[in-house]
Amino acid sequence: MKTFTAIGLALLVGAGVGYSVSHYMAPMGPNVDSKTLESATTSMTVGNDTSSSASSTSSPAAEVVHGPDDPVVAKVNGKSLYRTDVLDFIKTLPAQMQQANPKDIFPMALDQLVSAKIVDEKATSENFDNDPVVLKRMDLAKTQIRRSVYAEKAIDKQFSDELVKKTYDDIVKNIPKVEEAHARHILVDAEDQAKDIIAKLNSGSKFEDLAKEFSKDKSNSDNGGDLGYFAQTDMVKEFSDAAFALKPNEHTKTPVKTQFGFHVIQLLEKRDRPAPKFEDVKLQVEGQVRRDILEKLVAEWNKAATVEKFDYDGKPIVAETPAASVAAEEKPAEEKPAEEKPVEENKVE
Repeated sequence: MKTFTAIGLALLVGAGVGYSVSHYMAPMGPNVDSKTLESATTSMTVGNDTSSSASSTSSPAAEVVHGPDDPVVAKVNGKSLYRTDVLDFIKTLPAQMQQANPKDIFPMALDQLVSAKIVDEKATSENFDNDPVVLKRMDLAKTQIRRSVYAEKAIDKQFSDELVKKTYDDIVKNIPKVEEAHARHILVDAEDQAKDIIAKLNSGSKFEDLAKEFSKDKSNSDNGGDLGYFAQTDMVKEFSDAAFALKPNEHTKTPVKTQFGFHVIQLLEKRDRPAPKFEDVKLQVEGQVRRDILEKLVAEWNKAATVEKFDYDGKPIVAETPAASVAAEEKPAEEKPAEEKPVEENKVE
């Protein structure tokens, strides 16, 4: 049901247009590769006009730099593209792209914009502005944009920072508690070596020093074998059972065997997994709030509208009224008369 609702909302505001994409994408880190950018911009590289300074195909090429902070970064058939053109183009990308450092994705964005301008010029030279397919798609795009903007404004009327914070608090309140352990370990191949390490710990040697010297888990041996916090289901069963059975600052008295070898484990502390900080998930919560508002609005708009539906063959679909549905549920099942069984004649053996 949720899947169909999401599809319906996407159709309402226009899939891939405006609000439905830009407000719901999670932030992405600064490392954005060329394939990711190309995929995100495939649908917008053709005919995506980002700047008046570079969009006119009839104006003469501008050799003048806009300013010291806005140099020419490319020329397409003699027409200049400026750094601000590329930055404006980046602003049209999905939200996760906009979260990246502009300098990191600038070369790839520039390539995309140059390609877009080349296609723009070719389309204009062949008078594609009046092509029937272009006009039809422009009309569809206008419809989608109109829906999107209307939905944005309707949502903004109900959206507030207070609602976002309340939603976050409700989410945190309903997060199930998960116990976590903070532990260290030393991993070796032989059981006897693990026993020797335990003997050294019993004699007062420091766990961190032994981890650096003996552990074959090089991902954390230099850090004293520190594994950080983990839930019981995050590790293999044998390891988790041993770690969670310990008391703080206690180490295992016997080697713990797993598929990786023999472990010596020290528990540092236990805790309930903390909720994510509001600042770290604010964008995701805002997206959730906007989705919830839109879903509620769509339900209200549908309820207020007069709608007639027909099936695949054009026959009217009769909607079952809530009252009829309740009555059907409450009506007791009719008792069927007991079937009379024929009387069997006494048989004489």
